[in-house]
Amino acid sequence: MKVLVVEDDPNLRALWGAVIERAGHTARQVETEPAARDLLMAEPFDLVLLDLFLGETDGVSVANFATYLNPACKVVVITGTALYPKGELFAMAPSIWAVMRKPVDIEDVTALCEHVAGNGTLPPPEALSTRGAEFRS
Repeated sequence: MKVLVVEDDPNLRALWGAVIERAGHTARQVETEPAARDLLMAEPFDLVLLDLFLGETDGVSVANFATYLNPACKVVVITGTALYPKGELFAMAPSIWAVMRKPVDIEDVTALCEHVAGNGTLPPPEALSTRGAEFRS
């Protein structure tokens, strides 16, 4: 499975990329919206792990662009903001499959990747939601 990690924090970006690759997937990493768009146009991805705020821009346009190019692509927003606490992101971008709140448990990131890859290891949504995960219903 191919995963695009879009995160402006270099430590988180490297950590998520390393964990995804250790799980046997391919991870490409970028830090900006323009870099994400360029890579999405060049390669198809199965999953995009997306920080909601990338410097001065937000990632909603990246989410929509990813699924415009590849409707099967899943987008998981990982954010540290307290904005949009009641699922508003799902209304803003129909392409968003799940939202996770920072700090995230790296095992939850791995579980999401495994679920998207078809390995069916995703914990029940209610188990993740206690740690701040929301899923499109």
